Amino acid sequence: MNSSLELGKIMGIPIRLHWTFLFIIVVVTWNFASFSQEAGGIIYGFGAIEQTSLRWIYSLLFAILLFTCVALHELGHSYIAHKNGISIKSITLYFFGGVASMEEIPRNPRMELQMAFAGPAVSGVIGLATLYLAGPAAAFGGAGSPLTIMLSNLGVMNIILMAFNLLPAFPMDGGRLLRAWFATRMPYVKATRRAADIGKIFATLMFLLGLFTLNFMLLFVAFFVYVGASEEDKATEISVSLEGILVRDIMSSQVRSISPEMTLEELKELMFREKHRGYPVMSGGVLVGIVTLTDLQNVPEARRAQTRVDQMMARKLYMIGPEEEASTAMKKMNDLQIRRLPVIEEGRLVGIVSREDLVRAIELCKEREH
Repeated sequence: MNSSLELGKIMGIPIRLHWTFLFIIVVVTWNFASFSQEAGGIIYGFGAIEQTSLRWIYSLLFAILLFTCVALHELGHSYIAHKNGISIKSITLYFFGGVASMEEIPRNPRMELQMAFAGPAVSGVIGLATLYLAGPAAAFGGAGSPLTIMLSNLGVMNIILMAFNLLPAFPMDGGRLLRAWFATRMPYVKATRRAADIGKIFATLMFLLGLFTLNFMLLFVAFFVYVGASEEDKATEISVSLEGILVRDIMSSQVRSISPEMTLEELKELMFREKHRGYPVMSGGVLVGIVTLTDLQNVPEARRAQTRVDQMMARKLYMIGPEEEASTAMKKMNDLQIRRLPVIEEGRLVGIVSREDLVRAIELCKEREH
């Protein structure tokens, strides 16, 4: 089941709405409709509006505009990436904000600096512009008018979004800015590790503060930052360790294929005997599918003797060429949530590359580095 709804495309980039986003829209709408408080000359919330329906309409509009600003923040990153030839697969809005899914993070420190700074810059410009416009709105309709509240609240929230994203911790933009700065002075993996370590320190401090103040949102953000820093460090180390290694270097070239007429009972015996979890299915020398242990397990044992492989195999095939980078194979498997890729050269099956092959290559590369 697809957990995201595609709203449309901007610059050819699909804009998607994750179902969790609906939750935060409701939360923000509820909060801004339920209170009204003045601080620093700005009225926060629409709770003082007497007519209930208007109060909720303005709050819902504010929530939608706020997360439109989040999407624009991500489009800022995407625009710079697009200009530098980096493909953006999609932008997805989650309950904690937006995420731009890029084909790759640039290794050029200057380019990464530009990309990382673009998002906060967009938020800062929107924040300052809406705060500026709140002045004439207040002069025209008063500080308590819905338009003034809308503009001033959007301004403050965008400034907060900019400041939060500039924290020097992954997965925020500040972590990428910090890594790019370190990368001008040291190798990329070391720069990532240094930036990730600083991010973990920030996460630990936030966690302790959240624990001391019983602020559960701060605890959640601390957990999110710590996990993000750890994942970035791990992903970068894996990507760099596979640099220069081709699929041809790590694939299994002795491919054991099966026919589509084989029964699942026979397949089970073959898997048990040969200790393989998946097989390419060939018919007349042509690859027609892939069948895995999961496909086998989806069929009740009583029906396996009467069920053929071609009734259960995956016919939609994701393939890779032998001259492609091993890191590309890793990325494909992660994105598609699959464990193996057929290797095709000039229309012929020449091998299979699996997660196990990639893990073995990563371990050997680490040993070689030591």
